[in-house]
Amino acid sequence: MSTSLSLTAWSLPACTLLEAANISRALGIGALDVDQTLRGAQKQALAQNFNPIIRQVDSAMFPRGEGEYGRPPGTNLWASTEISDFDGDVANSSYSGDGKVTLLGIDVTHENLLVGIAAGNSKIDLDHGGGGRTDLDGEIISAYGAVSFLDNTIVLDTIVMYQELDGAIRARYLAEHIDLDGDRWAVRGSGTYFLPEYRSLRAGLTAGGAYMEDDLDGKYLGSTNDYGVELGEVFGGVKFGADFLSGEVFGSLLYHYDVSSDVDSDLDFLDDEEDDRTVLELGAAHRLGTHVDFAIAGRTTLGSSSTEYDAINATMSYNF
Repeated sequence: MSTSLSLTAWSLPACTLLEAANISRALGIGALDVDQTLRGAQKQALAQNFNPIIRQVDSAMFPRGEGEYGRPPGTNLWASTEISDFDGDVANSSYSGDGKVTLLGIDVTHENLLVGIAAGNSKIDLDHGGGGRTDLDGEIISAYGAVSFLDNTIVLDTIVMYQELDGAIRARYLAEHIDLDGDRWAVRGSGTYFLPEYRSLRAGLTAGGAYMEDDLDGKYLGSTNDYGVELGEVFGGVKFGADFLSGEVFGSLLYHYDVSSDVDSDLDFLDDEEDDRTVLELGAAHRLGTHVDFAIAGRTTLGSSSTEYDAINATMSYNF
């Protein structure tokens, strides 16, 4: 008598995501870990890369009365550095790491218009639960603009960004590291409705969305795999600012909802249930001289989210 083992009663598609990931790790394959950790790095890039430019748009376009602290019309040269410490989750895997964005930009305001350009570098280093590390960085160039209507009551702004990508994924289950190479396109747009000023407090209700597409290849053991991905989010909340001494205090409270699975269905198996985050920003700006301003701000996520970070941004600007 002979016996045979049938696999028809059990198949890989019948596994849960957690079971498939555990089997993959146990076999030493690690492919799912690679996808998940790279997904974590890309989620953090979407969260951090726009922020130094957003600050410049807000500084230029916030409505202000005569004599209030604010950026004068004309040309503005600025430099900004932001560092962040983050952790989060993708499906059943966790990660932690740090990021840095450094940009140098110039923009011009004329009546109700703002146009500008910025260039610099963005880098993310990430440790993941599978026992490995991912780094992804590259040079950035970005164009941005804004326009106001109804005596600065409504402001529409747009940021378009391009980044070259270079990096590596290292893990103990890999025979060699995976070399990453490619580029990134990203765009962000929002609209803000400013409420009537109350004493010295200026506040606006804002909503918008962001989209990022990575065209990314990974070379491993002589073969090349496609790690391209599309990410998206929508957001809404409030921005605020008030004069304080020879400067101002400012901040925002924004709710972000991840819609990446809607723009790229392949990400369904990498997303978890925490597809949103609430971000609080608080900062202060101070006039150092006739033409020089310095601003520092901090941001943090509130509550539980699959994308969590704390960030500090410092910006120096010169108006002429």
